[in-house]
Amino acid sequence: SGKAYTAILSHLARRRKMGIALSMWQWMDRTGVQKNVYHYNSLISVFEKVREYRKALALLDEMEDKGVRKNEVTFSSAISACEKSGEWRKALDLLDRMKAEGIGKTAIAFNAAISACEKGMVPSKALEVFEQMKREGVEPTVITYSAMISAAEKGQQWKLALNILEEMKGNGHGPNVIAYSAAISALSKGQMWEKALELFRELESSDQQPSIVTYNATLSALEKGLQWERALDLFDEMKIKGLPITVVTYGSVISACEKGLQYRQCLEYLDEMTELGIKKNVVIFGAAMSCMEKSCRADIAFQLMDRMKEEGVQPNVHVYNSAISACARCNLWEKGLELFRQMEEVGVLPDVVSYNAVLDAVSSQVALARQLFREGVEKGFYTRVSRLGTQWLELDLHFLSLGGGEIALGWWFEECLVPYLVNSSKLAAVKSIDIVTGYGKTRMRGIRHGNDGMRKRVRAMLHYMGIKEVEQPNKGRIHIDKEALVAEVGKNGGKIIFDETGYNKYKLENTTASHIPDVEQKVRKKIRPAGPVGDPPGGGHRRDGFDRRGSYNNRNRRGSAYNGHQKQQGGTDGRRGSSFRVGGRRSSYEDRDYN
Repeated sequence: SGKAYTAILSHLARRRKMGIALSMWQWMDRTGVQKNVYHYNSLISVFEKVREYRKALALLDEMEDKGVRKNEVTFSSAISACEKSGEWRKALDLLDRMKAEGIGKTAIAFNAAISACEKGMVPSKALEVFEQMKREGVEPTVITYSAMISAAEKGQQWKLALNILEEMKGNGHGPNVIAYSAAISALSKGQMWEKALELFRELESSDQQPSIVTYNATLSALEKGLQWERALDLFDEMKIKGLPITVVTYGSVISACEKGLQYRQCLEYLDEMTELGIKKNVVIFGAAMSCMEKSCRADIAFQLMDRMKEEGVQPNVHVYNSAISACARCNLWEKGLELFRQMEEVGVLPDVVSYNAVLDAVSSQVALARQLFREGVEKGFYTRVSRLGTQWLELDLHFLSLGGGEIALGWWFEECLVPYLVNSSKLAAVKSIDIVTGYGKTRMRGIRHGNDGMRKRVRAMLHYMGIKEVEQPNKGRIHIDKEALVAEVGKNGGKIIFDETGYNKYKLENTTASHIPDVEQKVRKKIRPAGPVGDPPGGGHRRDGFDRRGSYNNRNRRGSAYNGHQKQQGGTDGRRGSSFRVGGRRSSYEDRDYN
């Protein structure tokens, strides 16, 4: 019977068996079965499930040709097929087509269209559909609100997400896990950790229990808000409640460790993942590498890169960038350069961050650094650094690293301004000479570490060049005193003389970017999660680091370089970490003498 065919096609849709469904469709043609709207709807649903929106649209045209009247389910399924394929424009076209064909729209059709806009990253269009829905008298459902909040989250519009959530609650809908999770995720991207935590607790106190997605979103919000201890507290709470722990969860807490410079706890989590059989990916290793970089633990960063090879994880550009930056912080310029040159050998293309990192590492080797900077200019990474006009000269350093900024400043004066410095009439025509250093979010690291930022270093370099600046209110820009510059150039025979020795002494005494952070390592009591547990490859639970004898064959060579850095800085961070015990044991990465 016709109902039987519909039931079979619907079953095949649920099982995503498109091949069998098409065979049955052809068999229906051969046996002369009269196809109705329910048959077409069922096959469109098959195409929707397997993301074949073109086939779904082709069936709509076939219905038109054969005079089979479409209904709201037909369009809703077709819109959903477009939504799953990321075709938001076609989804909106179908919504308009429903009106043209006199078919009443339902919440299901509107919800699918809003979801299509969400996946297409066009929250403004989603909002238009949402407002249209209300104008046409279709009552939004919890699914509608959840889709709208998710669209706002994808568009990084946390205020819109909160407004939609409040409207949902105002219309009598209680807390919903999906809606709250999306709102918390939106707040995470807006760095609104307090409100995110408030929503989490509000959901927790209702009859709805937060899901693993809710926990992960809240962890991410706390991590991005620099609330690393709160993030780790919430992670412990998840374990105590027996919630499943995923690789995403570990990614968030390892990133939280980076924010708190808690490299030892980071290593504990890596060990824990191995013990539980949770496979680490490049994102996990990347977060851990970043933690080692910020903590000035280049030695452990090298260990992690070796570990990645053992576990079959290919380092990406972010991993290499963190390793090179760790070398910069630990004054291991030769190793940083080696890693930078190694990138292309292993098929990892350096990006602008890679060049910034290696310039940080080799900035003490001016000739080499200048060569690398020119290489970056040729590859297009620094093409907008120097802007020279007839009446204005500008050096833009706001997207360079500290070491990159130092090298660029010397390059600019010595190589770019030579035509102006040797031609007094050309220099006299210039009305403005500015250096853009950046301010605010682009220079947050300087704010957190003794105000050691680009502005501070550029001003010091100008001082040791004998160049004066004009005081002005813009903290992201330095305005050069042109008359004083003209006089200085004339005094020096048409060039700038830089007191490199004086500047290096100043850096040693007044900058902090490469100093070992004096942060207490707070390792938490181990709580075994109830998440996915399995033996690591090879069988048995081994520690995540290496065997206790220390199988890192090159550690003496690398260790000696790191030891030199420790002596120079007067620190004992390596020894201090190795002697710290929790529950009578150390992290396996700490078992070995890196110094």
